[in-house]
Amino acid sequence: MTQDMPKVLLVGPGGVGSVVALGIDYTGKADLSIVVRRDYPKVSKDGYEFKSIDYGHVTHWKPHNIFPNIEEAILPDNEYYDFVIITTKSLPDIVKMEDVIEKVITPRKTTIVLIQNGFGIERPFLKKYPKNICLSGVSHIGSHNFNGVIHQTQHDRCFISCFFNEAIPLDIQKLKAEEFITLYSNAKNAVSYYPDVKKYRYMKLVYNAAMNTTCALTRVDTGRLEVAGTNDSICVPAMHEVIDVAEKDGVKLPEGIINKVIHSDDGDWYEPSMLIDVKKGNPIELEVILGNLLIRAGELDVQTPTLTLLYNLLKAVQLKLREGKGQVKLPEKRPITDKYYS
Repeated sequence: MTQDMPKVLLVGPGGVGSVVALGIDYTGKADLSIVVRRDYPKVSKDGYEFKSIDYGHVTHWKPHNIFPNIEEAILPDNEYYDFVIITTKSLPDIVKMEDVIEKVITPRKTTIVLIQNGFGIERPFLKKYPKNICLSGVSHIGSHNFNGVIHQTQHDRCFISCFFNEAIPLDIQKLKAEEFITLYSNAKNAVSYYPDVKKYRYMKLVYNAAMNTTCALTRVDTGRLEVAGTNDSICVPAMHEVIDVAEKDGVKLPEGIINKVIHSDDGDWYEPSMLIDVKKGNPIELEVILGNLLIRAGELDVQTPTLTLLYNLLKAVQLKLREGKGQVKLPEKRPITDKYYS
């Protein structure tokens, strides 16, 4: 690759990120590097294997550079990354990614791309990097990573938007979004610009904040939520609360969105991502799917009793998951509190 190509660093090539990386490499328009942590020994030696609905069977795929951590990915002083893409799970209660990437961000030059779930995920990045453009990527894809073998079962569709930075003219931000789309979009995927990032992320929350969370809490799939009547009693009220917050936030969601979301998994005993994480013992994206939404609801003075209950119950689940990963250490003997309950 020639050095005049845009330099792109992707952090977190799991099920989604690996397909994003392959898509960028497929265009041949960028000098691509990736940061791989868990699978680094295997991937650095043998590359990735893809069993992909978009790209077919691909073996021994490697980008230009593979690094085990951010420190190894730091460029010389006279070079910089044009784009740093984050495709890790969004777990701000565990890892502050805005701090992790600090050494590879060049003020005014590096565009940060967040291809992650959640709501309000841009806030810490815009606060820490006020002179940089920050883009949103909302990905619709079915893909899982099993030790460097990627099984992609649903087509790669991604909607790119601008997380508005009031310090930078909007037309400049849009141009950078279009530039990124040209680097990522190819004949195998569907990457396009979506003008209203807030609306799109609220639309995704109608599903994620209600059904994804309820499945994680109950440990059942969406089909069993329907059979048990939990959709009617829990999920639909939670969806109405998301719509109320969005409306108070100036976003009118489409008519019929609840019906569309409820029926989106018809015919499948579908297990959403948070349920899969719980079953694997992995921490869940609780703060970006529910926590940030509740913060915004508080700012707007919107009542969210169902979402608040889900959040507080899932905080206990998150504690147990983190404890299982050794991220939280509890004393052997339970501490006694002197708190008075009436």
